[in-house]
Amino acid sequence: MAVALCLYGVPVLFTPDEGRYAEIAREMIVNNEYVVPHLDGVIYFEKPPMIYWLTALSLKFFGFNIWAARLPNPILSIIGVLFVYVVCRIVYQKRRVALWSALVSGTSILYLGGARYLNLDAGVAFFITVTMLSFWASRQYKQKSWTNNLWLLNAFIFSGLAVMTKGLIGIVFPMMIIGLWAIIVGKFRLLLDYRLYLGLVIVVLISIPWIIAVNSEHPEFFHYYVVVQQILRYATDEQGRQMSKFAYFGIFIIGFFPWFGFLPQVFKSVLTKWRTRREHENEWFLFVWGVSILLFFAFSKSILIGYLIPIVVPFAILIARRLDKVLNDVKLKKSTKASVIVALVFFAAIAIAFVILPFIPQFSMFFLKIAVYYWLGAVVAIITAIMGCIYLKRDNLKTIMLWFVAAMMIILNLGWSGSQYFAQKTVKPLTNIVAPLLKAYPNAIVANYGGYFYDAQFYLDRLTWIVANEGELANTARMSNSGADKTLRTAEQFWSVWKSDQRVFVFTDANNYNLYFKKSQPYQGYLLGETPKRFLLTNHPLPEYLITSITLDK
Repeated sequence: MAVALCLYGVPVLFTPDEGRYAEIAREMIVNNEYVVPHLDGVIYFEKPPMIYWLTALSLKFFGFNIWAARLPNPILSIIGVLFVYVVCRIVYQKRRVALWSALVSGTSILYLGGARYLNLDAGVAFFITVTMLSFWASRQYKQKSWTNNLWLLNAFIFSGLAVMTKGLIGIVFPMMIIGLWAIIVGKFRLLLDYRLYLGLVIVVLISIPWIIAVNSEHPEFFHYYVVVQQILRYATDEQGRQMSKFAYFGIFIIGFFPWFGFLPQVFKSVLTKWRTRREHENEWFLFVWGVSILLFFAFSKSILIGYLIPIVVPFAILIARRLDKVLNDVKLKKSTKASVIVALVFFAAIAIAFVILPFIPQFSMFFLKIAVYYWLGAVVAIITAIMGCIYLKRDNLKTIMLWFVAAMMIILNLGWSGSQYFAQKTVKPLTNIVAPLLKAYPNAIVANYGGYFYDAQFYLDRLTWIVANEGELANTARMSNSGADKTLRTAEQFWSVWKSDQRVFVFTDANNYNLYFKKSQPYQGYLLGETPKRFLLTNHPLPEYLITSITLDK
């Protein structure tokens, strides 16, 4: 898993998510304010602070850089895979099942992709996963023994941490899963176990103090955080994140690549045990865990791909159980071969896509750089497809599976590293121009006109003005003591400064550049650099010696 994530810090921060969360953590350190999150100086109440805190801790130790900003999720994901191994070893008492459970979890494209991305989804998936694994492990020991109690305690602690990562789902999901499972397998006495309800006290003790602390400073916080962000976000499409059910379930399936061919067998195996579900309670626990979260988000009005990460582990363990059985077959069954062939075809499709990617016109300026990463990935993908066919003819499933594991580690590293050239909304190349100029003009104003581009603040280690478009900060900016006066500006306020003697550097998009800043326009600026999606300008000519020192890292 560590090898599979070794290049996690290569690309620029992807906006908006990564730029947003890295900046919140940076401001925590700079302002020594760890209770109330701020984004570009404005209070930010969208989510709880656990990932911000972990990111701030990493930045504190390793400095303000991309590798440090992204570090928490790779570490949590690696620990999560180790946890899968430990708990599966306890439950199944079989090393091979535990090992394949960890490998399938850690190399499924959804888990491996989310593990290197700075946002809250991989973090909350880790805490929820450890919560459910801990509860599952507790069931393997004598009722109310010290080991049983210890695992239950661990489950509630991690549930509390999940709440501190992304809110109510941290406790709603465990309660929903355990309750449904207990009803389905007929373990009604479990619902009367007082320890489950005492455990809620632990969750409250972990999560409530932060809410009280923030609400004491900002009385509007509780309603916005609980009602608007937790309830209305699920029930309404106010975020504009609706997704078709076809796309949603398609992503669920593809998210398990290269193991997704075994999902039909897993569903069939569990569902055919309906009448004997009490004797197969472990399989049904995993199945209820995965399906209940899958259906929960299927009815949500706000869906992102990362929401599915908590589903990976339970189905991965069920897939590993299936692999453990078929690996003993001297001659592979047709269903097993079909599962492998689906993955091999997909590997071939990846190879073709990777070859084509550098030729896409809007990325042509990065042709050679993209080709280096993606053509190497294409070679690995096609070799995997070919070798898979060879070993499939020999009925050697184990070797094919090992090829899958190795290929995913290499392909995801290469694909992720090359993805930086598709992040055309970033202002990172432009901040390389501004940074040295700010040494000559330390009192200069840096602004975003017509939008908030999220990552400039982190790269420049300073706040910037947000002009004429408050975006997601609009709601909290209107609260008392929001900090909006530090960075939010109207167009009129900006233009008055732009026309003054004050040095201003501004990032903007193509539309606003053409409307206001281009030559012959009312507020013509001096173009310092541009990327396909972003422009950097200043309001006064630069001295010749500074112009010659400007370099744009393409």
